[in-house]
Order: sequence, then C-alpha cells, then structure tokens
Amino acid sequence: MTAAGANGTVKVGRKAAFGSRDGTVLGIALLAVLPIACLSKPKEPLRLGVNAWPPFELLSLARDQGFFDAEKVDVDLVDFSSYTGILRAYHQENIDGFLATLNEVQIADNFHDQPAVVMVVDYSFGGDALVVRRDIGDLKALRGRRIAFEESALGSYELERLLEIGGLGRDEVVAVSRLPEEAEQEFHKGTVDGVITYEPGLGRLVRDEGGHVLFSTRDIPGEIVDVMAMRRSVLDGRADELRRTLRAWFRAVAYMNEHPREAAAEMAKRQHVTVEEFLQGLQGAHVPDLNENRDLLGSARHPGRLHKVARRLGGFLVRRGLTKKTTPVPDLIRPEFVDLL
Repeated sequence: MTAAGANGTVKVGRKAAFGSRDGTVLGIALLAVLPIACLSKPKEPLRLGVNAWPPFELLSLARDQGFFDAEKVDVDLVDFSSYTGILRAYHQENIDGFLATLNEVQIADNFHDQPAVVMVVDYSFGGDALVVRRDIGDLKALRGRRIAFEESALGSYELERLLEIGGLGRDEVVAVSRLPEEAEQEFHKGTVDGVITYEPGLGRLVRDEGGHVLFSTRDIPGEIVDVMAMRRSVLDGRADELRRTLRAWFRAVAYMNEHPREAAAEMAKRQHVTVEEFLQGLQGAHVPDLNENRDLLGSARHPGRLHKVARRLGGFLVRRGLTKKTTPVPDLIRPEFVDLL
C-alpha cells in the first residue's frame, strides 16, 4: 500500500494479511455454514504519519523492539519528507494521525476533520535553528540576505521570532519558501544565505556545508512543542487501540532512557547517521515521560501547562493571518488518553 507524499510516493509498511493455504480452504468451507452476521471485516491498523526528526524515531523503536506487538496493537508508520506531505495524506484519509508541532495542529483552516492532541512528543531546545554562512555574525547582519524556510506555521513562527529578537522587519530580509531538502540544496549551491531547519538537516548543514547556528529554539525555550494528533473518529471508535499505542510509545521512551546508546544505534540507522550524530540531534529536544505528559496535558478539571502554550501560539497564528480561527484549547487537547494509562 502507498500514500502520496510531498515529493511522490511514500511506502507504507503493511503486514501481510494472508493465512496458510490450509487456513484459506478451511475459511471458504466455513463460509457455507457461518451466519453472515458472524463475519467481520479485518480491522485496519492505525496509520501514523511521521517525518524526519530524531524524537519521532521513537515510534520506529517501539515497532522494532516489539512494543506494539506486546501491547497487541497494529500500527503502520508512514514516512514523509515534510509536514506538507503529512497534511495532504491526512486530507486524503491515508493516515489516522501524525506527529507535528502544536501550532500546525492548531490551524483550524487546514482541516475539515480537526485532529486532537493526545500526547506531547517532545519540546525543542536547540533542535530547530537558523543556520547561516560563516560571514554572518549576528542577527542584524541578516539585513538584505536570502533566508530559506518552510512556509508552515512552524517555519513562519521561527522566522518571526528571530526577526523580532534581531530587531528586523520582515521586509528587511528576503524570505524564500522552500521544502527542507530544497533549502539544503540551495545552501550548498550558494543561492541562499541561511536556512531555518531542524535535525537531521541542521547537523548536515553545520557538519558538511560549513554553516553555523545563529538562532535556535534555545533562544525561545518551551515555545516549540511536538505532539501526537489523532483523527476524532479514532478517539471515539478506537480509544483502546490508541491507549495501547501510547503505552508502546512510553515503553520506547523508557527503553531509550535506560539504554541510550543501544536505542540510538537502532534509530540512527533509519536516518543514515552515526550513533554520535543521532545522540547529538536528540540533545536538541526533551522527550517527556508519562508522568511529565500528565502534568503537561492536565485533566478535564485541571488544565495542564500545554493549555497556556496553545493559547499563546493560537494568538500568533490568528494575528499573522496564518488561520482565521484556531480550535478552542479545551477541544484541541484531549488529556484523558494519557491520564488513564
């Protein structure tokens, strides 16, 4: 099975649904005697869209370590090169949920079927950054320079914040919209002076292209949060599967905390980097465990810290015209799935 991605077709790993030849024959024989009501359509796996960001690899770790199987839940992980591809697949109903920044999920204009936040994946602390050429020494030196960024809620927010901190207006830089892989190519060619990006692309630009970090989420701690967002039909009809998926996730988090190098070695393979490079990428983010997630999401009666972050980001999105409205925070954040684990 395939799902359309941002730059073509993305392979979707799906377990084979075929039994043995003997089992097939027995099944055909049983059709003659079983009432139609006894027959049920095989349940589809939960399909989650992910792109390249080190903490997101914990889903692959959960799969490869057998945590999904241990929790008796069938999950497909669908890889995309950017959030743009994830959004398209969500609209086409090729995925049931995805991992993304909170501000992307808040843009109500982007969704007919507004997803809800069920878990905090991580918050960025240096893992999202502006990488520039060596001759650019401070933010004011960006005046007149070409800056590539993905024209998403995240990219737009980072661009606004770095210009604000640098005392620059939007018209004082040349901001060009590019997908992450396109931005890397243009930096290599010398057609842009800086790129707003994230790991692992951030590391490649610094390590291989001679760039340096001029601004990062270390300068705006707690403002960039990644979450798991799910289609509301999943919340209503597949709640048990979702809770099993979340339990598998937190098992992967615990495994990474207890065996960091072993876990990094598995996850680094998928991103084609060394263990050291992957561990360095993870340093740019903090992955909360189950207890911290409960604190962040809160409960129906006692909203958590994530509510305040969502209100601030929602105000930015409307103020900058990135959406006409945002989903009300109490409807956006659904803490009960983590709270009851």
